[in-house]
This record gives sequence, C-alpha cells and structure tokens, in this order.
Amino acid sequence: MATGVREIERKYSVESTFVLPKLGSVPGVTTARTRRAVSLEAVYYDTDDLRLARNRITLRRRTGGSDAGWHLKLPVRVGERDELQLPLDAAGGTVDVAGGARHTPPAEFVDLVAVHLRGGELRPVGRLRTLRTARRLRDAAGTDLAEVVDDQVSAQTLGEATVVSTWREIEVELVDGKRGLLDDVGELLLAAGAVVAADSSKLGRLLGPALAAGPGPDVPPPPPRRPRRQTPAGEVVRAYLIEQVRALLAADPRVRLDEPEAVHRMRVACRRARSTLRTFAPLFPAETVTLLDGELRDLAGALSGARDAEVQIAYFGGRLAELPADLVAGPVHDTVSAHLGTGMAAAREEALAMLRSDRYFALVASLLTLVRTPLTGAARRPAGKVLPDLVRRADRRLGKKVTAAAGLPVGHDRDELLHSARKQAKRLRYAAEAMAPLYGQDAMALVGQAERAQELLGTHQDAIIARDLLRGWGVAAQAQSDPTAFTLGVLLGLEECRGRLAERDFFDAWPRISAAKHRRWLD
Repeated sequence: MATGVREIERKYSVESTFVLPKLGSVPGVTTARTRRAVSLEAVYYDTDDLRLARNRITLRRRTGGSDAGWHLKLPVRVGERDELQLPLDAAGGTVDVAGGARHTPPAEFVDLVAVHLRGGELRPVGRLRTLRTARRLRDAAGTDLAEVVDDQVSAQTLGEATVVSTWREIEVELVDGKRGLLDDVGELLLAAGAVVAADSSKLGRLLGPALAAGPGPDVPPPPPRRPRRQTPAGEVVRAYLIEQVRALLAADPRVRLDEPEAVHRMRVACRRARSTLRTFAPLFPAETVTLLDGELRDLAGALSGARDAEVQIAYFGGRLAELPADLVAGPVHDTVSAHLGTGMAAAREEALAMLRSDRYFALVASLLTLVRTPLTGAARRPAGKVLPDLVRRADRRLGKKVTAAAGLPVGHDRDELLHSARKQAKRLRYAAEAMAPLYGQDAMALVGQAERAQELLGTHQDAIIARDLLRGWGVAAQAQSDPTAFTLGVLLGLEECRGRLAERDFFDAWPRISAAKHRRWLD
C-alpha cells in the first residue's frame, strides 16, 4: 500500500551562475548544512495527449536518492501536493519495446488517476536526470524546518519528436517549519536574483510547448470577471457547475484512498450538480438534463451507503457514551458496530465498483462536455431576467411541501413529506449559492435560511433512519433473548423524541425561514 506525504514547496528559476545566498541568515534558522550531492533519474508516465500533466498530476519512476521508487503527485492547491510512494518493485512488470524494456506503472497508482485517464494508455513521456545538492535548514533545537535543493536538470521528451532541455532551479520544501519560512527564504532568493518558476513541476517545464498546444485541464478555469445582470444566464450557472465538477474530480482519488470525508465531499458535489441541473433545467438540452440527473443520482446513491454507515457509527457511539450505566445492558456497542460495520464494508465495495465502471467514466465525460458546450437558447439571455424566476420556482416548491406536511397528522406520511421538503430546501440552497456571485449578500441570506431548514429537517430525517434501524435490531435481539434489546429500545425512544423535537423546531422556525425579506431580490 502506498505511503504519502504532503509536499509544500516553492520553485525558483535561476541562471547557471547563480550563487545561493547564506541561508543561515533566515529568521529562525540556526544552521543550513549542505548534504552530499546525489544523482537522480526519473521517467515520467502519461497518455499521448498528456491528460495527467494537463491536470497537474505527475506519475514517475525514480532511481537514486533516499526515496527511490514510484511517485504519484496529486494537486491540493497552488504550491501544495500530496506525494504517494511505492517501492520500485511495485510495478506491474516490464514490457519489451524498441530500445529496451519499459516498466509499467503500479495498478494502485493507475486506479488513482483512472478518472483522468478514462481508458487512455500510459507510456513514458519524459526522462529527467538531476544532480541535486540539498541544504537542511534547522533551528536551535535541531528541528528540520525546510530543505532547499539546488537542481541541475537535464531533460528529454520520450516520443516521436525528442526535445532536450537543460536548466537549473531551486526548490524550497517545508519540513517541520511554519509556512512563513517559505516567504522568508523566498525573499532571500529573489533578492539574490532568482525568479519564481513559471511551471509547478519539472515535467511541466519540459512539456511546456506540448501542454500549451493542448486542450488544457479537464475542468475549464472559472470566468475571469464577476458576472453582471447582463451576463448570459448559462454562464453564471455553468460557473457553479464547474466548481462541482472540479470538486468531484478532486475527491475521486481520495475516495479510492479511503480518506476521511472524501466520500462526503464527492457526494455533495454530485448532489449540487444534480440539483443545479434540475433547478436551471430550461438552460440546458432536455435530454442532457435527463441523462445526467439519473447518472448523478445513481452515483450519489452508490456513495451514500459508505457515508451513512460512517456517520451512524460515530453517532451511535456518542449516544451510547451518554447513557447512564444502568441503561446499558449487554455488549450493545459491539452489536451496533457489527450491524453497521458489515454494511460499511459492503457499501465501500459498491462505491469503488461504481468508480471503476465505464458508466462512471461516461458520466464524467458528459459533465466535462456540458461545461464546455457553447450556450444556446435561454442560456444566452441576461442572467438578471432569467435566473431569479427559476430560483423563485424552487422556493415556491419548498413552501408547498411544508404547507402540505403541516396539514398531516404525525406519522409516516408526514415524515415522508418532510423528507421531500428537506431535499427541496437543499435545491433552494444550492440555487441561491449559484446566484451569489451575481446578487452577493442578498443571495447568501437566502442560502442561510434554506440551510437552516435543511439542518432541522436533516435532524428529523436522521432520527427517523436511526429509529427504523434500532427497531429492526431490537426485534432481532428480543427474538434471541439478547439483553441488548433493552438498551436498543431505550435508544429507539430517544430517537423518536429527537425526531419529533426537530419537527417541532422546524415548524417554529418556518415563519422566519420563509419571511419575504429574504426573497425581495427575486422580485
């Protein structure tokens, strides 16, 4: 299994005659010891159309130095990446090609970038040889704060047209120091004649011309300017959709790595995208909305089991910890964990099966096509004339559902309608979020009210789900004369109470949530 580190660094381009300044003068640095120079050689892998490099992902096999092996770097934010490492023998084998054997990347890494490959084949695209001299910056206590490396690079592309390039660069990577140290070292380097590197990676510099001629990253960048009322409506909505597609792609490898909250982030991106397409459906081709609505629904559904089990395990653990000891009979914690743990493992397998399916890759391709397709029809009309009415419709649907639920007696039908109202509150919230760049604080005020409704109704729905689970577990335990049945019954009563209190709190808050002052900007 891969090991990982968070890489936080800055890169600087320098001339061959550049003289590294005295790094011991940086505030907080006591020593800057030079380590022995090492020779590194790395072969980088990508598709013919450079899908990884276009999305700031690098996959390489490096020899030499203390971290020889396979490295996969996933972007986090500017100047920050997660580097995953596997040993050299983790490769899938070698393939005989003209000029010698070629190593094949580890299946584990191929899986992590599959959402970008979508069937594309990896091959060597570049080779870099680096003579590296490193300096460790330490404080008075001997703590490694950062590492400054001076790299002499010789690089060549691997393919039909070979490009050879040489350069020198300085990298400053944080170890256990604070981020401000990067600024201090950077100021010293700039004053000595260094310039901030134009490329975020060595491979990016080598492939620069090919990357510039290509289609760019999978997800297009956000619009350069804040929208106005006369901005095409489709452009405003598409900017919000772009954020969700970017979030979905960023979460994909994190879900495969089983990182905390990754499933939640991906599921939220699915739901935001789906909700946006439904609310603003008149701006897009009907067949596209229908297709993506169903596919996003099923993707979110495949992710839900893993997320729900994760949340429920944490919730029930807290509930049991709060109970007085005389109300806890038998190994109830183990019973609950066994029920949910089994479901969680199965749910994760279901989620991974979906992420590895051709259906999922087709969905991603369709989303990427959608956010790049030229606007037509109503989408080209001014946002100020088109979008408020569509948000108003979503708001009215919420009001109708709440009114209908209020007219029903407490029970299953009312619970179902309140659940539907919760989903509609989320749609209203996401619709208002999409309008925030256009209407600012007015839109965010409505976001806040819709979120309040969502939270209260979410507590109600969570209690209903927990209640139903506890009823099933309790009946089974009682049938086996299991003493945990008593405590499961206590928990069942608490969940029934929680659900009804949340329902009461929602209807008490509804007059404020539905107040006209939060919606005047829609008129």
